[in-house]
Amino acid sequence: MIATTGTELYGVKKKGKSEKTNRIGINTIHFDRKESDRIGIALNSVFKIERLYDLIVDITTKVLEVKSASLMILEGNALRIKSSKHIPEKVMKQCRVEVGVGISGWVALKGEPLLVENVEKDVRFKRRNNKRYSNKSFISVPVVYSGRVIGVINVNDKNNNESFGEKDVELLKIISEHSAIAIRNALLIRKSKKLTIVEKLDNYYNNDENKFLPVTLQSLKSGPFSTSELYIENGNNAKKRYVLYWKGGDVSTRNGSIRQVLDNEKRGEFIKKNINRLFVEKNGREQYLRFMEANLERIAEDNDVSLKEKFRVINDVAINLIKDVSAAPDRSCKIERAKHWVSIVTNVIFNNQNHVLGMYNATKHNGHSCERITNVTVLGLIFAYKQGLDVGELNKLGMGLFLQDIGMRKIDPLVVDKSTKLSQEEFQAVKKHSEIGFQMLHDTDKVVNESCLPALLHHENYDGSGYPYG
Repeated sequence: MIATTGTELYGVKKKGKSEKTNRIGINTIHFDRKESDRIGIALNSVFKIERLYDLIVDITTKVLEVKSASLMILEGNALRIKSSKHIPEKVMKQCRVEVGVGISGWVALKGEPLLVENVEKDVRFKRRNNKRYSNKSFISVPVVYSGRVIGVINVNDKNNNESFGEKDVELLKIISEHSAIAIRNALLIRKSKKLTIVEKLDNYYNNDENKFLPVTLQSLKSGPFSTSELYIENGNNAKKRYVLYWKGGDVSTRNGSIRQVLDNEKRGEFIKKNINRLFVEKNGREQYLRFMEANLERIAEDNDVSLKEKFRVINDVAINLIKDVSAAPDRSCKIERAKHWVSIVTNVIFNNQNHVLGMYNATKHNGHSCERITNVTVLGLIFAYKQGLDVGELNKLGMGLFLQDIGMRKIDPLVVDKSTKLSQEEFQAVKKHSEIGFQMLHDTDKVVNESCLPALLHHENYDGSGYPYG
C-alpha cells in the first residue's frame, strides 16, 4: 500500500524500524514490498499480450488513483496506443507518435521519466487542447527492458484533482519495471507457442496494416456481414487494392440483400469462386465482434482453445448479437444468426459434457444485462442437457432463452436504465415487455412457438405468481 510520512492511508501506519525491510522507500512515501510483488505476480501471470496491456493500465489507474492512463508501445520509430482508460478506440487505432515528438515521444527518446507540474507553463509541451485534461499536471514514464525503451506509460487527472509529485513518479516507475518484464515474457511466449485460432484472429484484426477483414460464405448468406459493404481484393502481396464490389443493404433497401445477390446464378457463382478475395471494412469493436462471430464455429471446434476462452468469445459475440437482433428482429438474417449462435453453444456443451463445472465457471457473473442473458442461456442449456433433452429440443430452448428479453427494446430506455426504484407506473410499463417480446418473435415467422414462449413466460413463477398471467 501507499502512505505519506505522517499520514495513514488504507490503514497503513507510519514507517517504523521493524518495517524497514518490508517497505520500499520512495522519498517521503513507502510502498509495501508485498504490494510491489503482487503487481509483478499479477502482470507476469497474464500471457496474452492484449490483455496484459489492459491489466497494466488497470493497475496503473488504481495504484496512482487517476482517472486517465494509457500505455504506448514502440513499433519501429513510432509509439502506438495499446490500452487506455480515456481515449476512444477509434482514436487509439489512428494515433501514431514519432519518437522525439510530443511528451510521450520525448520520454521514449530520452528514456527518462517526465513529471510536468503545469503543462501550460512548460515551454516544451504547451497544452494545445485545453479540454483534454481536467488539471495541468501529468506523468510520462518509459517502459525499459535491458536498457532499451519498449514503451511509455502516461497518467493524468488524479481522482482528488491534485498535482502529481515525485512520489507518484517513483510509483509509476515500479509499475513500469514490472510491466517491462511481463511484456517481454508475453512476447517471447507468443513467438514460441502455437497460436490458437482466437489468437490468430486477434492478431489479424490488431495488425494496423490490415484495413479489411476476410469473410466466409456463411457470414454473407445469413451471418453478421449479410448487409455489409463488400470489397474485392485486387493486386499482389506487394500492393493490394480493395475495390467496392457491393454497396451493402438489406431487403428494405433498393440494393436488396446479399442473399438475393447470391441467388443470381452468375453473381452467386462469382462470389463463391472468389470468396477468398472478398472482404469487409474494419471499423471498430462491433465489427471485430462480427468478425469473431463469423469464425465462431472454428473457435468452438479448436481443441487448443481453452473452455474459458471459448466462453469468453461466445459471451462477447452474444452481447453484440443481442444488440443487432433487438435493433431489427424482423430481419431473417438476424434470427438466423441467433440460431447459429445457439447451435454452436449446444455443440460446445455436448463436446464438453464431462466438464460441466468448468463450463459454469467460464460464464461471466458481473450483472451486466446482456451477459445475464447469455449466462441464463448457457446454464439453462447445460441443465436441460443433463435432463436428457436432445439436440433439436436444446436448440429450441436455447433460442427462447437467448431472445427472452427482446421485448425490452420497446420499453423506454430511460425507464430500463433507471438506477433508482421504479415507480408503479414505470414497473407496469416494464412488465409489458414479455407480451411484446412474444409478439415480436411470433410475427417474424422464423421462430417456432416453443422458442417464443420463454419471452412470454419467463417472469411467471412456479407458485402461480409473476407476470403477465400471475
